[in-house]
Amino acid sequence: MLLLGVLWLFLAPLGLWLLVRGRGPARMGGILALAGLEAATLWLAPGAAPPAPPARPAAQPAPGVPGGPACSALPPVPERVKLTRRKNELRAVRLSWTAAADECGTAIVVLRHRNHRIKLWLHERAAGPPPAGSHTLPVTVADGTASAELRLVPPLPGRSELTAVDGRTGRPIALR
Repeated sequence: MLLLGVLWLFLAPLGLWLLVRGRGPARMGGILALAGLEAATLWLAPGAAPPAPPARPAAQPAPGVPGGPACSALPPVPERVKLTRRKNELRAVRLSWTAAADECGTAIVVLRHRNHRIKLWLHERAAGPPPAGSHTLPVTVADGTASAELRLVPPLPGRSELTAVDGRTGRPIALR
């Protein structure tokens, strides 16, 4: 295996250089060198399968619903947004919605900021891989209201007024 690592160190850059700078036979040599390195790597590690995707953490039932279903079938609809600012910068966004009896323990939030608007998408389950730029946040349930707080690092400039909008429906979300 050490020899194979050393071969990768020397032959891979040479093969790539031949692919870019070489002419007909030199390019073919670069392709063969890279293909040979790949084949040798696969041949020497026959039991090494590609790593399995990480298991999705199990959703936690809401407090007070022991052993109940893990998540509500209905997607959460953000009803209120609280913007936390310090020194003219937006530091955090707290979303609140009416809690279901079988509320998920986590929420997936996607935030996009453009032209004095913050678009927010709120999901409790990811159908497939989570969207780019998404954040998985713990959900807090109190007095029939579920909430999740997204801390913004780095903070967004927030000197002017911002409007929060539900990304799914395009409707404004009430600021509190």
